[in-house]
Amino acid sequence: MKKSIFVFSFIFSACLIFGAKKKMPEWITLPASVYPSETYMNGTGSGENRESAELEAVKNLSSIFGQTVKSNSLASKKMEQALSDGKVSFSSSGNLQQNITSQIEAENLIGIEIAEYFYNSSEKKWYAIAILDRKKTAAVYLDLIQKNDAVVRQSVAESEKNPHSFYGYSEICFATDIASENDRLLKNLTVIDFEQGNAISKEIVSLQSMQAAQKKFAEGITIYIRIGGDRENKIKSAFQNIFSKYGFKTSSSKKEKYGLEGSYSSEISKRGKITYCVYTLNLDFSDNLKSESLFAINLKGREGAPSESDAKNRTYRVLEKNIGTEFSKNFDSYMNNLSFK
Repeated sequence: MKKSIFVFSFIFSACLIFGAKKKMPEWITLPASVYPSETYMNGTGSGENRESAELEAVKNLSSIFGQTVKSNSLASKKMEQALSDGKVSFSSSGNLQQNITSQIEAENLIGIEIAEYFYNSSEKKWYAIAILDRKKTAAVYLDLIQKNDAVVRQSVAESEKNPHSFYGYSEICFATDIASENDRLLKNLTVIDFEQGNAISKEIVSLQSMQAAQKKFAEGITIYIRIGGDRENKIKSAFQNIFSKYGFKTSSSKKEKYGLEGSYSSEISKRGKITYCVYTLNLDFSDNLKSESLFAINLKGREGAPSESDAKNRTYRVLEKNIGTEFSKNFDSYMNNLSFK
């Protein structure tokens, strides 16, 4: 009888030792008790493997900062060079693994690190917690913002030395792009440390002031337009619309620094019931003061319709579309290739 009791006790004890569930760490059940909110921000995640758990944890933490909207101008060679030279900086992914940095905007990973992970064998699930040290990360953001602001001021000063020019315009656009990124960094800093974010916002050049400055600078650039053969001024009107989107003004005076000159010709032909308008448009965009061609545009084509008037109208519609595409492509390329003096 005693032997039976001993065997039962041994089996029961073994069940307690080997069958008991592993206790969940407190950072999973109550993260703030381990990583106090006044010192840290955190995000937890779980998954079938450690990598997926870490990724979810980082996503949950970085989502606090919202979505990152990138400026199209960041693709410019000026910005690429500035980033390459370390003159400006908008991100720092620290020691996070590549599978995380490749799936989340690097701009929202500053200061984030995986603090702990845990495997629950009974659930066959991994857990991870990502943390952000408020004090340390705020210092990183502050440094980035101040360095970028110095470049903003430098570019604004450069634009002021080159008024009424595309070079000056490119500099002020560059400054606005950096101010836009700094605005995002500032918003993130304010989430991490409101007092520091509020204080630095009063010291740096704001995005709103840069947008206003860019608009004012653009209004100081006037472009002369003359297109021979454009009897109805439809091609001229198309370019006026394009330039107005940039904020530039247009003129019929040759005294302007920049000029768009060219010629338009068309021929009408018939084939059966279809009337065709065969057209050629040759344009040159120049810096008149330097007697330098910035770029040329050459468009040729043929548009058909039941009547001559319809063929001509169709031609102008197609030209308007192609002019917008070709000019924007060439002008943006020219602006992006303007390098630091």
